[in-house]
Amino acid sequence: MRALSRKAGIYMFKVTSSSILHRPERVLYYLQGNTEEVERYISDGVCPSLLEKYQYAFGTYDEVGIFYLPSYLQKETGMKYVVGIEYRKNDKRLNLPEHLPFVVLPACDIIMLNVAYENQLNDELLDEIICCAKDESGETWVEYRYPDDGVVTAFTAKEKLRVLYQIEKADNSKYCLSDNCDDYSKEDLYRKAYRETVTGYYNWTWMWDRLQTYYLSGVTDYGFVHFDIKDFKMVNELYNHEVANSLLRRVAQNIEAHKDWIYFGARCHNDNFAMMIRDMPEEEIKEKLTVFFDEISKLDVDPSYRIYYRCGVVNMRNAMRAANTVADCAKLAQAMGTGINVTEINFYTDDMHENLLWGKQLKAYLDTAIRADEFLVYIQPKFDIYNEHICGAEALIRWNYKHKGIIAPFRFIPYFESDDSIIKVDDVVLHKVCAKLKEWKKLGYRLHPVSVNLSRKHMEQPGLVSHLAGIVDSYGVEHSLIEFELTETAAYDNQKYMVSVMNDLKNNGFLISMDDFGTGYSSFSLLQEMPIDTLKIDKSFVDSIMVDEDSDKIRIILRHIISMAKELGIHCIAEGVEEHEQILALRDLGCEMVQGYYYSKPIPMESFEKQYLKHE
Repeated sequence: MRALSRKAGIYMFKVTSSSILHRPERVLYYLQGNTEEVERYISDGVCPSLLEKYQYAFGTYDEVGIFYLPSYLQKETGMKYVVGIEYRKNDKRLNLPEHLPFVVLPACDIIMLNVAYENQLNDELLDEIICCAKDESGETWVEYRYPDDGVVTAFTAKEKLRVLYQIEKADNSKYCLSDNCDDYSKEDLYRKAYRETVTGYYNWTWMWDRLQTYYLSGVTDYGFVHFDIKDFKMVNELYNHEVANSLLRRVAQNIEAHKDWIYFGARCHNDNFAMMIRDMPEEEIKEKLTVFFDEISKLDVDPSYRIYYRCGVVNMRNAMRAANTVADCAKLAQAMGTGINVTEINFYTDDMHENLLWGKQLKAYLDTAIRADEFLVYIQPKFDIYNEHICGAEALIRWNYKHKGIIAPFRFIPYFESDDSIIKVDDVVLHKVCAKLKEWKKLGYRLHPVSVNLSRKHMEQPGLVSHLAGIVDSYGVEHSLIEFELTETAAYDNQKYMVSVMNDLKNNGFLISMDDFGTGYSSFSLLQEMPIDTLKIDKSFVDSIMVDEDSDKIRIILRHIISMAKELGIHCIAEGVEEHEQILALRDLGCEMVQGYYYSKPIPMESFEKQYLKHE
């Protein structure tokens, strides 16, 4: 059931979610009369004292609630509704409130509604809520009817309400479990073959038939789209299955709402959907899909929760050529969407399959490469911008693949970042840096902090700080010589948790720098919460201060960033410096450190030692 809002007379409420459950025959113990405590429970949700000790007792089915009784029990009790609590029948282990009257409630199926409301609970409001539920019932695989004389239960709290309403399965529900085809009409068989149960929308079998016979529907050419909902599991875990199912139904409804360019749509499995669309230029497809996904980017029950999608598109030329493998091509493009907190629309290209195989090959070979010591660490020095003396360095990974030649990081890092493989690479770099610092210390060299990358995946690992400290301590290296470098976007994901991890690193004596500043969210206010030692100004800013037509504006922005950082006690370093004019401009802006090809490209650790440490 989708989230519903209704204003009926003076009543304002919203059904936020619903689910179907079963109650066996049970015993309801209740309070007699409309006492002050009963009225207080109805208005404020305060549990009556006579029932308080039984509220969460063993053998109860739920909390204390308001039970609107069917007519035959109204005659028996003399009351339209009672406040009470349900217990399991015939269990001698239970501590029952035997001082209270009781009635036996029959076994039944129940629809449970979660409701947000603004008025005091009364008969009229409850009737409106139930009518709303009847009008909008969304179950598709079993049909229900609402008896006129069923038990209705309300569990009330401040501005929140759970309503349990007795329902009955319609006669045709028995066919859901029948193996006899004669029990079904042609319509039943069609629905079972081509419709899926949660949304009532077309399934993959139906879509597959459309792909084979699209020309029978007057379609002459088409593009193919396959997408899923990012972190759909989190919707289930943070809210409930019905909220998640409601989102799936909204996606299906939105497909139907765009029939001007979507020929056919289907829910394939889980949170995956497929569409055959009108052939259009790529930019137009992307524009339409962007609008499409934006329309279903928020939860009905919590508009502040953002929904993101991962989408693969196969254009007409590739779709026609791929024939019955078009879905595989779309899934391949879809799998390229590994970004966090962003909807991604990727178009299939001929080299995607080759790249995917390359990534799988690299991941399968990673452990062997580590054992064979194929990974190398290069060092790029950092310089004081005023005296041009070395003041630190950054460790960068290279791969001597199968000892046959160096491959650049862009050829392997993105594949490892898609899963936990990147953690192994991070650890390799840290081990090698610490081993070299230990060696340099023994040789009596003057040591400078070395920054190593800390990936987002690594940041999410439990016990991260003790793990990193254990590696560094195993080499006897001072923590102040290791600077962990994280990207701006990683720092701003799950901010509270990331700040706690950074504080833990700082408390253990490590340095912290933020890489690529200015390329992500750039929330300046959050910088005061983050225990950052160094802010790394992205190369795009450095390039713009000399040649960009808006260079004056860039300089103003940089001057304020650097000034603000200094006031917060944060150092600034500019990366990607390649020209002397950039040095002069950055010095004028107040930047303290620089790094880039103007001074040195990344070099092997042995070369760094020879060029910068032996002569210092």
